[in-house]
Amino acid sequence: MLRRTATLALSTTFLTGLAMAEVPHQLSGWASQSSTLRTPGPVSGRFATAANGVVTPFDEGQPIPGWSGLLANADGTFTALPDNGYGSKANSSDYIIGVYDTSVDFKLTGDGTNVPGSIENLAFIPFNDSLGLLRNGAGVDLAITADLVNYRSGNGFGVDSGAAVDPTIVAGRLLTGYDFDVESIARDADGSLWVGEEFGPYILHFDATGTLIDEPVPHPFLKSPSNPIVIAQPGTETLASSRGFESLALNETQDKLYAVPEAAPLDDALRAVPGDERVVEVFEFDIATRAYTGVTFKYQKDGDAVGNAIVIGDVTNVGGNKFVFIERDNFFGPAAVIKRLYLVDLDVTNEAGVLAKLLLVDLLDISDPEDIGGELEGVTEPTQFSFPFNSIESVVRLGDSTLGVAIDNNYPGDTGRRAGVPDDIEVIRIEFEQPLSSFLPVPSAPEAPQADAGAPGDGGTPLAFTSSL
Repeated sequence: MLRRTATLALSTTFLTGLAMAEVPHQLSGWASQSSTLRTPGPVSGRFATAANGVVTPFDEGQPIPGWSGLLANADGTFTALPDNGYGSKANSSDYIIGVYDTSVDFKLTGDGTNVPGSIENLAFIPFNDSLGLLRNGAGVDLAITADLVNYRSGNGFGVDSGAAVDPTIVAGRLLTGYDFDVESIARDADGSLWVGEEFGPYILHFDATGTLIDEPVPHPFLKSPSNPIVIAQPGTETLASSRGFESLALNETQDKLYAVPEAAPLDDALRAVPGDERVVEVFEFDIATRAYTGVTFKYQKDGDAVGNAIVIGDVTNVGGNKFVFIERDNFFGPAAVIKRLYLVDLDVTNEAGVLAKLLLVDLLDISDPEDIGGELEGVTEPTQFSFPFNSIESVVRLGDSTLGVAIDNNYPGDTGRRAGVPDDIEVIRIEFEQPLSSFLPVPSAPEAPQADAGAPGDGGTPLAFTSSL
């Protein structure tokens, strides 16, 4: 199999201990859904930016901007969570948030083409505040889009756009991408949905019909620039924009949630390891008490740079205290370098208390012995498949030895698969030769960060991230 050469400056310990030690795996399924598909609903995208030939607004319905979270259902279908719409609070007030029930017909074997299988949307379940929890004068009290006469645009409290809020949003108290930026999802034993979001960041709790059933739970000290407290008191944020709970997972016994921000806090004193932004905290949340337990774990992202060139895309439990993490950079297409799946065990750390991790798959170099992918741009061997997308944000356990991985396509801005063409939604299935719970990461010595190591291929200049929600 062709081995790809990464340009990110990595330590010798990292290269020999992890990057060259993928476990045996192979691509076993691939499917996609066209970015041109629309969900019936109000006009949307009034405040979004046109890109790659896509013209806004969307009069014919709402786009599906990829999947930021994914759940496998017992009947073989999936529950898929798009994010807040068009990438920011400022441009997403006319986008209705919620989940899709989907059916995925994976392409399972090579057929001489580069055409994937298909994805069918069976139903859309909009999130709503029909119980009025967000205007009850207690807890997190928000004036949501459904409470307004006209849509808001812009950050902060926004400005009146002059465009009337659609009556269906008002009547159903439907939630929009201005109200919350939903990014990750977990299903409770009772069928309700726990959702991690980024504007608080909050943990949200919806019933199976999409109705908010608990007050949003704020984090004890993480606050984004879009948090209503920060909007009222500018300069009090502790997280950068779009760095909230991109990842949320239940443990095996389904009594705890583990919430992981994309990146470390702005304030060095609040970081898991002061002076090292590579290390993020995994926060434990107790479902019974609806509160953080105070238990945390330290996870170190790849690279030697102290900054946030690499972020966490998602996390899922694969048995016991073992979880799989997505690490990714903010590039797509030929520029992509770090798109990886790692396994950790919450009971296995190095001497500094940082979780040991085992590289499972380099998503830019997936073994494809069946040639399911066919001839793809940038892939030169029939036994190789690449997933060269910016926001790889969903990983889900599909069986003891199987993972599903899907993307947020940041519609219409990302063109990872074909230059100049907005990415479709893609999901793949990866099989391993043994159960995921049987793998064990091996602790390595702690590594000191190098402040001038920089980002992929930039010669030492810190990477300037754009928002990718």
